[in-house]
Amino acid sequence: MSADEKLRQVATQVVDLVLTEDCVYPDALPDAVEIEIVTPLSAVGRALDEGTTNTLTEAVGLFLSCALPVARQMPGDLAEAVTELRFSLREYAARRPAAHADQAETPFL
Repeated sequence: MSADEKLRQVATQVVDLVLTEDCVYPDALPDAVEIEIVTPLSAVGRALDEGTTNTLTEAVGLFLSCALPVARQMPGDLAEAVTELRFSLREYAARRPAAHADQAETPFL
């Protein structure tokens, strides 16, 4: 599996975990976690549906910058998924084509 495919797979898992149609999972989150992650995670979902890999990496970066400060308050399954997403983004950044190497590095990798 390529780093791009892995990033998309893990991002999809996080989106599917939290953004359920019945809103049960987000409503069960601590308020601080829900406030910080739901909107940026929606952007990840949109990027998965409509965007390029570059758009996805930007959305994942935004999500992680919001999620990491509240990670200790997350349920275990979500914290593990966020950690896996962080490592997937790191792996993607390390393997991305040289043409993208001049772009600014993401600070939370």
